[in-house]
Amino acid sequence: MESGLAARHGGRVGLCALVAVLLLGLGLRVGEAWDGRAPVYDAQAYAVLAGNLEGGSGFTTGPGATQPASNYSPGLPLFVAGLYKLTGGIHPQFARLVLALIGALSVLFAYLIGRRLVRPPSNPPLPSEVGWRGVAPALAGALVVAVYPALLEYQGMLMSEPLAAALLSGGVLSALWAWDGGRWRWLLAGVLFGALALTRPEYLAISGLVALVVFVREARGDWRMSLVRAAIFLLGLVVVVAPWTARNAVALDRFVPISTGGGQVLFAGTYLPSDGDPEKVGAEVVAENQDLFESQDAQQLRLEQILARLAADRYPGMETDQALSELGKEQLWDDLSEQPAEYAGFVGAKVWRIWSHGPRDVMREPVWEVLHWLLVAFGLLGLAILAWRRRWEALLIGTIFLAITLVSALLVASPRRVLVLVPLLAALASVGVAWLASFGAHSPHNSPIAPESPDSLGRP
Repeated sequence: MESGLAARHGGRVGLCALVAVLLLGLGLRVGEAWDGRAPVYDAQAYAVLAGNLEGGSGFTTGPGATQPASNYSPGLPLFVAGLYKLTGGIHPQFARLVLALIGALSVLFAYLIGRRLVRPPSNPPLPSEVGWRGVAPALAGALVVAVYPALLEYQGMLMSEPLAAALLSGGVLSALWAWDGGRWRWLLAGVLFGALALTRPEYLAISGLVALVVFVREARGDWRMSLVRAAIFLLGLVVVVAPWTARNAVALDRFVPISTGGGQVLFAGTYLPSDGDPEKVGAEVVAENQDLFESQDAQQLRLEQILARLAADRYPGMETDQALSELGKEQLWDDLSEQPAEYAGFVGAKVWRIWSHGPRDVMREPVWEVLHWLLVAFGLLGLAILAWRRRWEALLIGTIFLAITLVSALLVASPRRVLVLVPLLAALASVGVAWLASFGAHSPHNSPIAPESPDSLGRP
């Protein structure tokens, strides 16, 4: 007689496979964290911020910084500084190891979300009826997350993407869990999305969309209770974010929910000569404004330094990010009104850029490029199947995917945004794999992702 734990995860074979995948994901991450990697520029900045916080200098990047500390999201530096306080000194290897443990949770979360999405939306089978083949698609998705190279490489430095991936997948899992029970379960989902917003600020607005989905889904019954659930979700979010917003009001003397820098990413994200590649923006700005720059500035200055000089010239005396915001709005209006066809192609190139490959050079290697494309293809298939058969789960996850795509289309198009989505994408891919595996072998009624019945729409 198998234990309840084994029965819920496909028997002893399924449970052993799950443990193996989790250990693989954890081992690879711990190995990266232990050895470390040469940090990219943002990782260096996060390390300086965390070190200064621990040393009592506050949220500062020091006199040699090329942009203000407020441009950086505070979540990761605050967390790492807390670890430094606990250990009584600056120990980056220890911080990376703790982050590796958290990053490994995204493997588990991808599996749990995938298993949930694959199982029947109503009348789920008893645990004893679930064989290892029933959890195999979810295990395959978790395996992809465990070995995805870009996530692993960022685990070897202080970067926000692995932490954000765990928080996002954990937040979505907690939201699905909240749909199963009492209204106060939404508090945990809100807290996780609040921590995610501190780590990746674009998720502050996306969390508002998630709250809207919660309200709309639950409003089919009692709209007042639905409003309460959405409010509890937002309460959890505010509890996490509000202290930093209050700190910003004092330190920056203006309302900044999480971070500044929106003007810079708006200008760079609407700069047509870059062809959608943010790495080309600096060189193109230098080339088009030769009265402000020397030719070698394109190589010697960072993008934020180039844009700061442009902003000072166009709007003297105005704060840099505000000036860049004005320039970005003007640029966007000109693009839409004067060159709509070219701008449409520009946006298409940006969307292609974020979805066509993962960040880091390793993702250009053929085997990993193929893996990424399979993940995206099966993920899109899985989302389409969910939209047909389990619309509320599809609406929740699809809203997040669409929002990130739109943010990237408007602002800077970085594949790092999609990297945070990899655990969710893998969970969706599990649905696509399960559908293909069951196609023709089962009737639609018996399919593990069978359509919802009229009296159980949206219920897990």
